Amino acid sequence: METSEYKKLLGDVKEYLNSRYDLLRLELLEKLSRILGLVIMALVVVLLVFGALSFFGMALMFLLSKVVPLSVSCCILGAVFLLLIVLAYFCREQWFINPVVKSLAKILFAESDTEMPLTDTIEEVKPNE
Repeated sequence: METSEYKKLLGDVKEYLNSRYDLLRLELLEKLSRILGLVIMALVVVLLVFGALSFFGMALMFLLSKVVPLSVSCCILGAVFLLLIVLAYFCREQWFINPVVKSLAKILFAESDTEMPLTDTIEEVKPNE
């Protein structure tokens, strides 16, 4: 091979590596944006659930205050929420951790459509006979 062929080959390798680097950056950006979207959605859902539970809790407290004194209805509602917290703690694996891990694994380890198997791109080099 002549030096001009080596320079062309070196230029092609540099172009290929730059393309792969750009592709890696774009895939990383896509995955990070999907993870950030998942986190923001989870925060919004948690805040909305907290707000709904607050209003429903107050409504239940006022309904209970018709039957029992207001202080007793507050204690009953506090006990109900405490039981919900204990239940959420004991079921945290199946309610919270496993779905988050599955979602993150699906995002991080998803096969991209641009990937080509290495065996399809490399031609077999045969020695001169």
